[in-house]
Amino acid sequence: MKRATASLPAPDVREFEPHRRLMAAVLRTVVDDCTGSVHRRAAGHRVSADPQSVRDALAYMESADRAWPFSFENLCDALGMDVGSLRQELRRDRRVG
Repeated sequence: MKRATASLPAPDVREFEPHRRLMAAVLRTVVDDCTGSVHRRAAGHRVSADPQSVRDALAYMESADRAWPFSFENLCDALGMDVGSLRQELRRDRRVG
């Protein structure tokens, strides 16, 4: 099974319009805050250094509010990602990490 976070578009992908690159960067930041960034993991850390950032990211990820254009669900939809699969993977990664 392909990991949902592995399919996140890179924020600097040139074929994306600027607003889509921003959306991808926001979503990548949320994933990093939920699971601990690749850079922090490479340095031997298991989770983000700031517990409040983790809590904020998890609350953002769990929210079903679509009123804000940059809500988690709207970003996933705009980037062609399955909201449920990404949430499930982030929850699983939190339990493991």
